[in-house]
Amino acid sequence: MQNTERYVILFPITMIIVDNEFLPQALALIESAKKSIDISTFKAEITSKPRGRHLSVLFDKLYEKKSQGLRVRFLINSHDDRRVMPKTNLCAINNLKNHKVEVRALSHNRCCHAKILIVDTDKAIVGSHNLSVKSCHNNFEVSCIIVDPVLVCYLQALYDRVFLNAVVPT
Repeated sequence: MQNTERYVILFPITMIIVDNEFLPQALALIESAKKSIDISTFKAEITSKPRGRHLSVLFDKLYEKKSQGLRVRFLINSHDDRRVMPKTNLCAINNLKNHKVEVRALSHNRCCHAKILIVDTDKAIVGSHNLSVKSCHNNFEVSCIIVDPVLVCYLQALYDRVFLNAVVPT
């Protein structure tokens, strides 16, 4: 049974991020992390191709933060029927697991479409950007940086609840 309550929350936005402005902002936020990094995405792509190098830098920074003892969690779209999920996600899931990142997918093959990055329950980016080459270079995408502590805490609590009820993808 899904929650049918709807909330309208007005919040201060520090910055609107458009198109290829996302990766530098996301990387800077990840680099500033001292305690935790939580990410949710529909599609993740790890590639060594020239246009994907900037994404690889982001993932490498996540792995570095994990090795420094930060909590790093990743919620990604996965499905028992591999045909209905982005093909790049399987590689990303395996790569993240190999680097000891906590990876989860929504239970009951529910689609994970939310694009969220939360750092230290202090700042967040929410928007349409996936962690993919097309999303960061080709598509029209818009995301927002949120710094309001109350709203980031609310977003963190939401993420924590969803992550707790998610499953380890196979």
